[in-house]
Amino acid sequence: MKLDIRQKLFAAADPKYKAFHKKLIPDVQEDKIIGVRIPQLRKLGKKLESDDFAWDYYEEVMLHGFYIGYKKMEYSERLSLLDGFVPRIDNWAVCDCVCASLKFIEKKRTEFLQYLKKYMDSEKEYELRFAAVILMDYYLTDDYIDFSLNWLKSVKSEYYYVQMAVAWALCTAFTKYQDKVMPVLESKTLPKDVQNRTISKIRDSFRVDRNTKEYLKTLRA
Repeated sequence: MKLDIRQKLFAAADPKYKAFHKKLIPDVQEDKIIGVRIPQLRKLGKKLESDDFAWDYYEEVMLHGFYIGYKKMEYSERLSLLDGFVPRIDNWAVCDCVCASLKFIEKKRTEFLQYLKKYMDSEKEYELRFAAVILMDYYLTDDYIDFSLNWLKSVKSEYYYVQMAVAWALCTAFTKYQDKVMPVLESKTLPKDVQNRTISKIRDSFRVDRNTKEYLKTLRA
């Protein structure tokens, strides 16, 4: 199984894509990237029958995350596997792509939020980013928007990838709940970098009108 998975990954490798993708994930050593495109990884991830394979390459780590999201298993088993997976996240791409694959959360929002709190309380960069992206992907709903905003605006982290995730989540929330997010920006209580990055992301959105974008310029810290 271990050898078979790696052989499939190298068979799907694209050297040009590897060179391009390396620029997007500078924290990952080049010799740890095989160069397989995400759609191909997802396709392979959906066919996995076991997680009995190595963690050595960037793509292998990604596949472990996809296995948790795609494989049919008990909820408790997913949490157990996440316990081993989340601490291994060391780049934004693995974090974000895997978060998007954890669709089981949609049916377990209340229960999963209790599990997520240990990462919300973490001081580690990618555990915090994991929490922020999960909230963005699954908890910007009528039932959870207030909870999500309260946590997002409370995050005080110097880590770039945490700040960017919080800004991204706030931008996404703004397009759905402008009436709730605008007061947060107007209060200017967010960390300076998060405030400005959130505004920049909102101004880049096609879902926000020009007048609102102009007003947001006045709220930069």
